[in-house]
Parts: sequence; C-alpha cells; structure tokens
Amino acid sequence: MKRYLLAIVLLLPFILQAKVAVEKPRSKQPTAFAIVVDQATYDKTAPQIHAYRDVLEADGLSTYILRDNWQTPEQVREQLIALMRKTAKRSPLEGVVFVGDIPIAMVRNAQHLTTAFKMDEDNFPMIQSSVPSDRYYDCPDLQFELIARDTTDRLLSYFNLACDSPQRLDPAFYSGRIRYPEQLGGDKYEGIARYLEKVVAERGKVDQLDNLVTYAGDGYNSDCLVCWMDERVAIDENFPLTDTRKAGNLRQLNFRMDDYMKYRVFDELVRPEVDAMFFNEHGSPDKQHVGSYTTEPDSFDGQYSQLKAEVMIALYMERRKGDKADVEGTKQYFKEKYHLTDAFFETKKTEADDDTKAKGDQTIVSLEDLETLAAQPRFVMLNACYNGSFHKPGYITGYYIFGPGRTVATQGNTVNVLQDRWTYELVGLLSHGVRVGQYNRLIASLEGHIIGDPAFRFQPVEPNTLATDMTTRKGDAAYWRSLLASPWADVQSLALRMLTDAGAISAGELLEFMKQSPLATTRMECLKLIGRFGDEEIFAQAIIRGLKDRYELLRRNAATYAWQSSRLELLPALADTYVNDSESKRVAYIVMKGLELFPEKEVEQALRTAVEASPYADSEAKFTELWEEVAGEQAMKERQRNQLFNGKTLKSRISAIRSMRNNTYHELVPELLKLVADASQPLELRANTAECLGWFAHTPRRAEIIDACRQAAADKNLEKELRDELTQTAIRLESTVSVPTR
Repeated sequence: MKRYLLAIVLLLPFILQAKVAVEKPRSKQPTAFAIVVDQATYDKTAPQIHAYRDVLEADGLSTYILRDNWQTPEQVREQLIALMRKTAKRSPLEGVVFVGDIPIAMVRNAQHLTTAFKMDEDNFPMIQSSVPSDRYYDCPDLQFELIARDTTDRLLSYFNLACDSPQRLDPAFYSGRIRYPEQLGGDKYEGIARYLEKVVAERGKVDQLDNLVTYAGDGYNSDCLVCWMDERVAIDENFPLTDTRKAGNLRQLNFRMDDYMKYRVFDELVRPEVDAMFFNEHGSPDKQHVGSYTTEPDSFDGQYSQLKAEVMIALYMERRKGDKADVEGTKQYFKEKYHLTDAFFETKKTEADDDTKAKGDQTIVSLEDLETLAAQPRFVMLNACYNGSFHKPGYITGYYIFGPGRTVATQGNTVNVLQDRWTYELVGLLSHGVRVGQYNRLIASLEGHIIGDPAFRFQPVEPNTLATDMTTRKGDAAYWRSLLASPWADVQSLALRMLTDAGAISAGELLEFMKQSPLATTRMECLKLIGRFGDEEIFAQAIIRGLKDRYELLRRNAATYAWQSSRLELLPALADTYVNDSESKRVAYIVMKGLELFPEKEVEQALRTAVEASPYADSEAKFTELWEEVAGEQAMKERQRNQLFNGKTLKSRISAIRSMRNNTYHELVPELLKLVADASQPLELRANTAECLGWFAHTPRRAEIIDACRQAAADKNLEKELRDELTQTAIRLESTVSVPTR
C-alpha cells in the first residue's frame, strides 16, 4: 500500500486537473467495483450501463461509474489508483471493467511476465512485438515509461516496463474488457447495449456450474493421450457437480473423435444446458484451430472430400501469388502424387462442391462462423494463442460475447501462450461462486484477459462467502488455515495460496501438505508455491516427489522445475522419469530438453543407472538408444556456447544468447558473468547477456548472479543500457523467492 500511496502523491497534480465524471454507488457493500467507460459509449448506452450497475450492486458490489473522453492510458490509471486509495478502508476495490473505447497499453521490456512470448523487440515492428495488456491498470505497483503513441490507432500507447520497477505480477484488483470488434459490423454502441442487456438477463438465470465441455485440439500438448486422460482428474476435483449428476454433464472432446470435429464443437456450443466450455488448442486472433487435415477419414467419401479440400486450397494459395503463380504446375504435381485425372480439377457448382468447401474449412472456427452461432456457455475459456487480441478489429473472444448466444465472459490471450501452463489452475473456484475475474487475477499473466463481464459468477456448490473474503480477509491467516480442512480441492489450494501471499506458511509445511494430500490439483499447487520460497533443499524434495506423482500435469511441471533448478540431486529422478515414463509424451519431451542443461558426464551416468535398474531385456541396447537422443541435446549446448563466445558476427552471437533464455545452461553462468563484465565486448551483446541471466529463476547460482549484477550496476560510469539490464535482472531474480522458512 505504501507504493500505491507514493504513486498517488506523484500523480495528484494530474488527478486534480482531470474532469472525470464519477457516479457513486447507490448502495454500500463489502467490496467495490468500477465501470470505466468512454463518454461517447456512455451517452449511447446509459440505460444499459445503469442496469448493469444495478445488478452488480444486487450481487454485493458497490459500483462506481467513471466516464470521460479518455485520451491516454495514464489518465485511466491515475483515476483507478485514486479510487483504490479512496475505497481501501471502507469498501476495497476488487475489480473493474473497461467498456467501449478505453486506451490500450502496449507493453514492452516485460516478456518474462508472459508465459511464452519472446519476439525480438529490436527487429520486429512495435505493434507485433508489444503485448496488449491491462496489467498496466490492475497492477498499480508496476512502473512504466512511455515510449510513443501509435500513429494510426489513437487508443494504443507503447510503454516499457521500467527496469527498476517490481518485476512480478501481483494485481491489486481484477479487470475485464467489453470492446466491440468493429469487424463484426453494425453500430458498435448498439452492440454494446445488446451485450449489457444480455448480461443483465443472464444474471437473473445464473445456476450452478454442473454442465461442462472440454476440447483438445490437434497438436496441443504433443497430442499426448496421457495428458488428455488425466484432464479428468482435475475436472472431477474442480467441478464436483459434473460427476454427481447425469452422464451428459461432462463431455471431453478430442480432435481425433471425428473427421470434422468443427461441427461437433458447434453442436456442443449451441447445447442450451452447457454452462462452460474450455478449449485447449492452437489459435490466432481470428481463428480457433480445432481440427487437422492429417486426420484420416474412414469412408471413401470422407477421404475424397479431404483430398479435394487439400488440393483446392493449394491451388487457391498458388493463384494468390499473381504473376508468379504456377497453377498448372501445381495441378501436375497433384496429378503425379495422387494419380488424378483432369476431371478431378473441374469446378462444377454442385451441392457436393459446397459440402467439400465447407469441410475444407473444418480445421478452424472462424469469425464468420461465430458471427451467427448462438453460443450457450456463459463462460468460455480459450487456452490458445492470440484469441484474446482485443486490440484487433476482429478477435475470437469478442465475437463470442457479442454474438447472438448467451456467452457473457471469455478468457483469452493477446499473444501466444505456453502449452505447458497449468491450464486448470484454480479454475475450480468457479464452482464455488468466485467471480471469473477473481480467478483470472490469481493466475495472472501479461497476456491473459477476461473479455466480457469479469464480475460474473456461478452459484456455489454450497453457500459460502469466498468471493468477498478474497478481498476483505486477505491477511486473515486463521481464517485461511480453517479452509485447509475443506473437502474441495481448489478451496484448499486457494487457502494455501492466500497463506503463502500473507507469509503465514512455510515451505516445509507446504511440502508436508503435498505429501499427505490425496488431491492431485492441490498437490500441484503445493509444488508451485514451494517454488516461491528460497529453500532450494525443500524445493528439490518437492520436485523429486512431483516427478513420481501419478498426476501427469504434476510430473510435467516437476520436470520443468527440475531443469530450471538443475541441482545435481534431481538428476537420478529425472533420468528415471525419462527411462520409465515415455508414454507421457509431454513429460518425456521436457525431461529430454532438461537433461541437456546438466553436466554431460553426470547425465550419462544417471541415465545408465536408471536403465540398469529397469526391466529391459537388453539394457545396453536401451541405454545406447536413449543416450543417442540425449547426446544430441548435449551437443546443442556446446554449439550454442561456441556460437556465443566464438561466433563470427555480432548477430549470430546475440542469437545464441537469446536462445539461452529457453535453455538456461547453468554451467555457463560464470562465463556469462565474465562476458557481461568484459568492456572489450560489444555493448549490445553484454546487455543481451545481462537480460538472459534474468531467466535463470531457480538456478542454484541465483545469489551469485544477483550479487554480480548489483555490484556492476553500482558503477555510475557504466553505460545506462547495460546498467538498466543488470538492475532489472537482479530485481527479477530477487522477486522469484519469498522469505525462506522451514
């Protein structure tokens, strides 16, 4: 709170000058909420805005309306900080929603706050290499530096995360966006008015979350069936009502189930009883990638349609090349490949051709599809890249909420997202009356956003006050400890999270809880929380335990933590997992990549020991097979090292150090620190190396890196570019851990 008060003092002159209209709440509730709307949208939708305000207040939120002709993100941020300070004691601000044309912060120099985004900010246009993020608003402790205003879109402003800012996301409140996608056509104000009317209507119909559909798309999580199978473990723990009523209350779809899964997806989306639908797939701003052309249809007609689609799309793409197109050459290629005749390429307008064209698009759900689709789930999770790109004129999550159906809230990402993120972390809280925005705040990333009403919630499995307590009893350790006895997995997980945030539980206690818990998702929460402490010994014990857990996602995340740590005592368990858990494709992939980061001789010995302890008839042959795979990864380490230190061009050397952000070679830390300190090396290379060291979040050499960065940054004669990177890296690594306690 002291940081927020300081921010208020600095911003006070600007706040006093602002002419923002503030409509105060009509009732006093335990917590507060704010509707931030531009004046033009307010003028066109005032009755709907007020009706929305009224249902929020009826649901326990004192609701403010802030309206203005907002010009910059700074203006909005100033007002929210002021409101947060004003409401802190009597009715703390728990959430906000941005309605209409609210300025958008395009954030740079903060890729470590995303799950996967690592686009080169120096060599790609700012519009592509920046992250549209409302963390600019809901994380008021972060400090930003304005770079520029966009010259073509007045809503966009570009900011760097300041190097001396906190380097960790800790939203003070949750947020959501209600922005009409202009590509949808029609009057945007009428569209927003209709959406708000839908929200008000659905608020009167809300029931429990007892009907859920999930979908696994092609190519996601390595198409691992063990991963998909274990999804049921999380669902049963997180959504108890789907397991206690009729069978149709839970449907788990997989892209393999039909030649044209797109239409199965549509069937589920329009089923009236579906409360929520979770997509795990690849995506882009205007597409959900739900299917695969590699799926082999069973029937002749299906195979013919698929082949026709493949060929016609290839010809279409060739024609788009204009003067350089070789359509006849492309036809000849397919004739020879599939033994086709000229008749195959005739384009007669028939019903069959229309069917082929439709099925040719079976791999995607497009904006055009969603424009008329009456989607019924009130909440849709889109665990996919770019589906939440609300700065675009057309974006998937926007089409869901502004479509003709009942969807009022979606969760999507503005840039790409990590496949191995814990997709269902704490999502079970939706079964217990927690608001979708509160859930999203707990799993904050720079790219993850709620599009729609962030205050929406389902009726709880049993009466509780969790939604309010998360704000008003945040530091009440006794209360959260009492919830550790809850029968519900994510209520226990929330309690552990709140205790950790409050500094009221130790790493040792979390490890004991992990050992004793029969709940897979709660054990996973324990592992993640232990990683926030500085006790590397306990963390290593938790990782080893996680690698042997029966829950695939826990094994997968333990493997990730293992390579991030690379402590030698982890190597036997990691090698054993590689030898004996090959059917878990994603786990095996992460382990193989992780073994690259350990010293080669130790890896070879650990792998040999693991093979000899396993029931293989020919252990030497098995070892040779596995070692060839691992040795290839080890060779990559040496190639990267040579390129970094002996590369012929600066570009190749920078490319090598940038790749080490994904491959943290702990053995090389002393050499990397020497490179940073070597004034004879190019400044750009030294700065990139300093930035790379910030990705060594769990390395045993963390203290060594922090000390070296702090000492070097203390030199006032050091170039500002390098000093800033050193400062940011030190803060990043310092914020990785909490106070180490047993």
